[in-house]
Amino acid sequence: MEPKGIESPTVRRFVREEIQRRILSGESRPGERVAQQCLAKELGVGQGSVREALIELQWLGLVDCVDRLGVFVGNLDAARLCEAYEVREFLEGLAARRACDHASQANVTVLRNIANDVLALSNENRVEEMGAADRAFHLRIVSLSGNTMLMRLAEGYRVLGMAVRASRDPKTVHEEHLGIVEAINQSLPDEAEKLARQHVAEARCMIERLTAKNEFTPNWVMDPVKPMERSSESDPTMPISDVLSDDRA
Repeated sequence: MEPKGIESPTVRRFVREEIQRRILSGESRPGERVAQQCLAKELGVGQGSVREALIELQWLGLVDCVDRLGVFVGNLDAARLCEAYEVREFLEGLAARRACDHASQANVTVLRNIANDVLALSNENRVEEMGAADRAFHLRIVSLSGNTMLMRLAEGYRVLGMAVRASRDPKTVHEEHLGIVEAINQSLPDEAEKLARQHVAEARCMIERLTAKNEFTPNWVMDPVKPMERSSESDPTMPISDVLSDDRA
């Protein structure tokens, strides 16, 4: 039985993000069997919520389901990550194109501020905060696209394609961020799409180059898993468009 007063989607998302955290942190290793009954008991939720969360994680490639054997932690190798980056390249290009028609001056200012924050945090070697700010920059552009299907897709691919930091020069990344923002500000959809796609492609190429030299190790950007909230103000099921629609940096 689910905890009283908590909507099932909220519970499912909490479970999904906790399992995701364990996998990305290395706490749960590739090939390890996911004990659904034990996990449900440990998290204080019903087995139904665990099963539903695992279905979503299977779609993301974080777990694999083997008939009659159970669910196992997937192998997050570089090839799978690069596949996610390929998807991200096209979708974020589309997002930047559409943002040209929807972004206000206030939105553009917020994007610039976030881009500057990414660089500042990188210079201060605040790696985790920098990674989270970088992801916020990209998700905000997706939100500004105004395309609800794109927003939903972004919620999925961000786990693999946005949860890993590619080791690139911070100043170069900053220049690329500002270039995308300026194209959106000038309402140049072709340029915005081209720059957004090139930006993501550069990160993918960096992963491929490091992998070829056996030097690639994923550095995951993980959100802290918050306790399940009963207040709608902190509902983790809130869509990305609602989370990022305000004009605060």
